[in-house]
Amino acid sequence: MRVDNNNDEKKVLLHMRGKHRIILETDRVKYDFTIRRNITVIQGDSATGKTTLVDLLNLYALNGAGSGVRLQSDVPCVVFSGPQIYWKAVLESIGNSIVFIDEDYSFIHSGEFAEMVRNSENYYVLISRQPLYNLPYSTKEIYGIRTSGKDHFPMQVYHEFYPIYPDDHGYDLPKEFGKI
Repeated sequence: MRVDNNNDEKKVLLHMRGKHRIILETDRVKYDFTIRRNITVIQGDSATGKTTLVDLLNLYALNGAGSGVRLQSDVPCVVFSGPQIYWKAVLESIGNSIVFIDEDYSFIHSGEFAEMVRNSENYYVLISRQPLYNLPYSTKEIYGIRTSGKDHFPMQVYHEFYPIYPDDHGYDLPKEFGKI
C-alpha cells in the first residue's frame, strides 16, 4: 500500500501483491501460468504462441464469453492495444490489473515507461525479444512458451511457460532442464 500526499489530501493506492494464476483457453489452445511479480517478460522465437496469447486476451476483452475464449483470473487481465501515442494516458487509467503489452510497442523500452511501471499498482506482462534495460525485472520472471500436444486439430494444444534462466531455488523445473 502506498499513501500519497497531494495538496494535503491523502490518497491510498492499493498495490497488487502475490501470485496470480491465469488460465486462458479455447477449444484448440490453452495457456496456464502464474504471474509472481509486477514485471514478467515473455521471450521466444516466432510462432511459439506469444502474440496468440495477447490476441486471445484481446478477443475476450472485446467479446467476452461469446468470443469462444475462456479466462480464469482473480484480477482483471488487460491488453494494451491502440495508437502508441496514447500509451501513457491509457496505462495510467488502468488499476489493479495485469497488463499485457506485445512487442510491437517501442515505448516499453523508454525510461518514462519504466518510471510509470515502478509507480503503478498493476502487474505487467511484456512480450519482447529485446532486453528491457530500463526496467528492474528478475531473471526468474523471464519466460518462454513451450507447446505440448502433437496435433493442432482437433486436439487442444497446451502452452506452458518455462523459465529462460532456471535455477533450483523455489521453482519446479521440467526434468529435461536437469541441474544447472
